[in-house]
Order: sequence, then structure tokens, then C-alpha cells
Amino acid sequence: MAEGRPAGEPFATVTLAEILLGQDLLTEALKMIETLERQRPDDPRVAALADRARRRFDQGELEQRAVEGGAVDRVALEIVDGALRVRWELTPAGRELGRRVVRYSGHDVVRLFTALAGPRGVRRHSRDVELEHPAGRLDLFGVPRGAVFVAAVGFRGLNGLFVPLATSRPLVDEGDA
Repeated sequence: MAEGRPAGEPFATVTLAEILLGQDLLTEALKMIETLERQRPDDPRVAALADRARRRFDQGELEQRAVEGGAVDRVALEIVDGALRVRWELTPAGRELGRRVVRYSGHDVVRLFTALAGPRGVRRHSRDVELEHPAGRLDLFGVPRGAVFVAAVGFRGLNGLFVPLATSRPLVDEGDA
């Protein structure tokens, strides 16, 4: 048995949980954080990480699928069975343009913008999702009702510079109204 870890308890560290959270592996991060909360209930770093992970999880979980691409850079949004669906296509010419602008180092991403009216004003959030495929579909589950969503697809350099190649029209999720 490892020090501070009961027999049968999975290996967990705050650093590993932070890495999982940073990679948008929310389910895995939350499982590890729950293990850490059992092992170290009074650790303020674990409590802060748990709070951050639960806020991220409330923003939704991602699922990506590849689809066949077309001849134009584009991105579109729709609500399907309560999930926000993002469809994108990046052409080889568009991807090359993005790479040239940021000096070739970086990733294809979808940048999701969310705005939600609340009692203290409008909360705005943006989230970059690294793409596994040049054309595909991303489902975001657990999105807030009543929010306005916009997506941009493009290339984000390692320096943080984002080159949008296509932007969606705003989508208002009116829930069941």
C-alpha cells in the first residue's frame, strides 16, 4: 500500500487531475478528484480543484466524431436532444493559411463562445476545443438553458494567436419554451 492511500484506492495526484482537467477530460478528472477528496478531505488545493472541475463540468462534456469534409471552411450550431452540436469543416487551404499566420506551430480548434444572462449581468465564457479531425461533429452535453452560443473554427498557435477561418451564426437555446 502506498503512503496515504488505502488499499484498492486508485492512484491520484492533484497534478494529474489538473492535467486531465486541462485536456477537457472532465469525467476522468472528476473521478480522480473524488478519490483525492476521500484521501485528503482537508487539503485546500483539492477543494479548489474540485470547485473548478465542477464548474467546468456544469458547462458540459464534449464528444467528437469525424465526418466527411467539403470544399469550404465552415462551422454551424444546432441543439439536438438537449446537446449543443457543432459541425465544422476545415479545408487544406484554410488550415495552411492558419498555420502560415501563426508560423506553423499550433492546433486546429473550435472556439465556443457562450453568453448567459443572470441576476448580476451577462456571464461570458469561451472555450477552445482542439480538433481531432479536419471535418467533424462535436456534441456538448449539459449546456446551460437560455444561453446564446457562437462558434468559430480555425487555427490557434502555440503563442495563443487564434486565426478564425469560419464563424457560425448566433444560436439561442430557448430550452423547452
